[in-house]
Amino acid sequence: MALTNFILTVAGVSAVVLLLRTDVKQSAGIFRRNVRHIRQWLEEESVSATKTLLCIFFQDR
Repeated sequence: MALTNFILTVAGVSAVVLLLRTDVKQSAGIFRRNVRHIRQWLEEESVSATKTLLCIFFQDR
């Protein structure tokens, strides 16, 4: 009986660890993708702001 409980406990803990590892890997992948998108948006906004400032600067001359 004790051996059966031990085996079931090990199997349960192993299943939880496996699920958590998979969840962490998936979350890390989503986080990396989000960071890439945010970086791209910031670069686009920076270029847009630079173009706007240049247009304003050269219109005043």
